[in-house]
Amino acid sequence: MISMYHITFQQIHYFLTLARTLSFTETSQMLYISQPTLSKQITALESDLGFALFERTKRAVTLTPEGKLLAKE
Repeated sequence: MISMYHITFQQIHYFLTLARTLSFTETSQMLYISQPTLSKQITALESDLGFALFERTKRAVTLTPEGKLLAKE
């Protein structure tokens, strides 16, 4: 089965930066984009991949096991 991902280099850059900072606020400031834009791009990336990369709570952002693996690669 061939699957088509619509993943952009920009989404990968956003993911890697967020994986380092674990902060949507800090990442959006570093990348000079709005927080909703960052969140939307990460959600789109997760949707394309078919799994969550981050666990989000009101107080923290952490990488899922899949997110950790992807960040390593």
